[in-house]
Amino acid sequence: MTHDLDAIITEIRLYAEAALVRRLNAGSGFADPRIPAQIYLRDEAALARLAGGTLRPTGTHKRAEIALLHQIDAATVSDDDARATRVGVMTARLGLDPVAGGILAVAVAYALDLDTRELCHALAPRRRAALYLETCADVLQTQPADLLRAIAPGAPLRRGRAIVVDGDGLSASIELLGPALAWLLGDDGLQPPLAGLLELMAPEADLGVVLPAPTLAALDELVPRLQTTAPIAVVLRGPRGSGRRAAAHRLARALGRSLLVIPVPPLLAYEQRVRTSLLANALATARLRDAVPFLAEADALYDERGELAGDHLEAITSAPGLLIAGSSGRGGHLELRRPALVVAMPRTELDDRERAWVSVLTPHGAQAQAPELAARYVIGPGAIADVVAEATRYAAVAGGAIEITALEAAVGRRLSLRLGTYGTVVHRKALFSELVLPDDVIDTIKDMIAMVRERSQILERWGYARHLGISRGVSGLYSGEPGTGKTMAASVVASALGLELVRIDLSAVVSKYVGETEKNLAKIFDEAQDAHAMLLFDEADSLFGKRTELKTAQDRFANLEVNYILQRMESFDGVSVLTTNAESSIDPALQRRLNFRIRFPEPELEEREKLWRQLLPPSTQLHEGVDFHALAEKFDMTGGYIKNAVVRAAVIAARAGRQMMGDDLWAGAHHEYAEMGKVMPQLSSGL
Repeated sequence: MTHDLDAIITEIRLYAEAALVRRLNAGSGFADPRIPAQIYLRDEAALARLAGGTLRPTGTHKRAEIALLHQIDAATVSDDDARATRVGVMTARLGLDPVAGGILAVAVAYALDLDTRELCHALAPRRRAALYLETCADVLQTQPADLLRAIAPGAPLRRGRAIVVDGDGLSASIELLGPALAWLLGDDGLQPPLAGLLELMAPEADLGVVLPAPTLAALDELVPRLQTTAPIAVVLRGPRGSGRRAAAHRLARALGRSLLVIPVPPLLAYEQRVRTSLLANALATARLRDAVPFLAEADALYDERGELAGDHLEAITSAPGLLIAGSSGRGGHLELRRPALVVAMPRTELDDRERAWVSVLTPHGAQAQAPELAARYVIGPGAIADVVAEATRYAAVAGGAIEITALEAAVGRRLSLRLGTYGTVVHRKALFSELVLPDDVIDTIKDMIAMVRERSQILERWGYARHLGISRGVSGLYSGEPGTGKTMAASVVASALGLELVRIDLSAVVSKYVGETEKNLAKIFDEAQDAHAMLLFDEADSLFGKRTELKTAQDRFANLEVNYILQRMESFDGVSVLTTNAESSIDPALQRRLNFRIRFPEPELEEREKLWRQLLPPSTQLHEGVDFHALAEKFDMTGGYIKNAVVRAAVIAARAGRQMMGDDLWAGAHHEYAEMGKVMPQLSSGL
C-alpha cells in the first residue's frame, strides 16, 4: 500500500469506529435485536419513544466517543494534502463532488484495511459481508438522497469505472474495481483485458513518422482551440497508414498529455466474445490517466445507418474534454456528440513518401532504396514507419542488414487484405520466362508493368493527374479462349510488381438482394486500395456485362451495378485485371475506362511445342525422348488444356506404378482432346 493512502485510511477507520460507538451509546446491541426497542434509530425522539420504559443502557461509550472526536480532528487530512494523494487525483480527474469523493475514500479503506472491513461489517449485522451504501451513510454522516445520487448509473463515480454497484437503494453493495485499485496503489499500467487491446503512449515517445508539412500545419493550428475543458472532438480523416495515430500523438504531446490508443475493431471483437461493453472502460482508463483518448478506426463503431449502439453512444456522450477519432472518411460524418474539428490526411504525394522513407531508412544505412520504394508503394508515413520497424525486427533476428526483399515482405504483411470469403490470395506467381505468347502481347504486358512502376513520374511529377484528371489506378482487360494464359499473365504482372494478387470470387460477390453486390464490391475495392493489392476478376463478363434496355426492374438494378462498377474502377488507385472469354459481352463504357485491352490468341504450332516442353517438369527426364513437335501438331490445344494433359499423363503413370513414359503424354493428350469435344486424331506415340 502506498504511503499517501495511509492517512486517508486512518481517517475513514476512525469515522467507522465513531459510527459504531454512536450505536453503542444509543443502547444498540445489548439485548435481543428482535425487540423493537433495541433497533438503532438516528432520530433521538423516535428512539426515546420506542426505548421508553425499557432497561436499555445508553451513553456507555461517551468517553470513547469524545476521544474519537479528538483523534478524528487530529487525523483529518487537509484539502491540499488530500488533493496530492492518488485518491485526490482520482477525485479530481473523475470530477467527483465531496459526497462521491467520500464514498470513494470509504471504498478504498474497505478494500485495503482489515479493521475498516470489520467495523463496516459490524455496522451491517446479520447481512452478507460487504460494504453497503447505508454503511457509508453512517460512516460519512451524509444524507441518503445525496449518496443515492452519487452512485446513480450516470454519475461520475460509475462512469469513471471506479466502483461497481450491486443492488438498488441504500441496500446496494459497493466494491472498488480492480483496475482503479491497482492505479491507486501506484500501478500506472493498463489492466486486463484492456492491457492487451489498448496502447498508452507517453508524450515523449518517438514514433518515427514523418507527416507532410500541410498536415503538420493543420495540426499545430488546432492546438490553441483544444486547450479547454469543454467537450470537443478532432476527427483525423485519411486512409489506413496515413499517420493518423502519429497526428493524434502530436496533438496530445502539444497539450502535455499522454495518448491512449483505442483500436476500435479489436475492441468490438473482444466485446462480442465476452458480451460486455469495453468502450466505456477504455474511455474511463484514459480519463483516470489524464490521457487523450484516440479512437482508431472509429468508423467501425457505426452501423450501416451511421448509428451508434446504445452503450457506445452513452460512453462517448459522457466522455469529457478532448476526444480524437481516426476515420477513413468512407462512412461519412462521425457523430461524436460534441463540436468536431476535421483534419484531412489525404494520400501522400511522391515527395512526401520519399522523405518519409529516407527518414526511417537513414539510421539503417538503406536510404538509397527510398526513391524506388516511394514510387512503388502508395502508402502513408504511418505505414512506412511500421513497415521499417517490422523489417528491422526481422533483420535483427536474422543478424543482417535491412534489404529490399525484407521491406517488400513487410509491406505485404502490413497491408494484408481483409476480404473474408470474397477473394483468395494467389500464392503461386509465374515469371515472364514461363509465358508463351506472341511478342506484341508480351510487349503490351510490359507496358502495363511500366505504367504501374512509372506512374509516380507520369502522374505526379509530369502533372498528368492534375491536367487530365487521371487516377493512379491501372487496369487491364485480358480476353481470349480458355487456357490461353490470361490468369497466368496476371500473376506475372503481380510478380514483377511485387504485389499481392487476389482472385475475386464472383459467386460470393454477386447477390440477389438489391444493393448487396455494390456493398461487397465497395469492401473489395476499399480493402485492395488500402492493402496495395492487385485484383483479378476471372470470368468478368458475369459481373461487368453490358447494360441492357430497361424492360424489368431487374434490368434497372443490374444496370445500377454496372454503373457503380464503372465509378469504382475509375476511382480505384490500385491495379486490376479482368479476364473474359467473351470480350464482346463487356460493357463498352468499361472497356473505354480500361488502360489496356490485351487479346490472348490461341497458340500456334511452335508455341504449342514450347508449351509442351515448359509444362513438363524437368524431373520426369523425358524431354529428350518425346517428339513435342508431333504432339503440338496432332493436338490443337491451348496452354490450359496442355497442362491438363500433362497432369493426366502423370496420373496414368502413377496408377501403373512406374515413371512417366512418352506414351503417357500421348494418352493424356488423347483423353483431354476427347473431353474437349474435338475429333480425336489417330493415337500415336510419335516416337
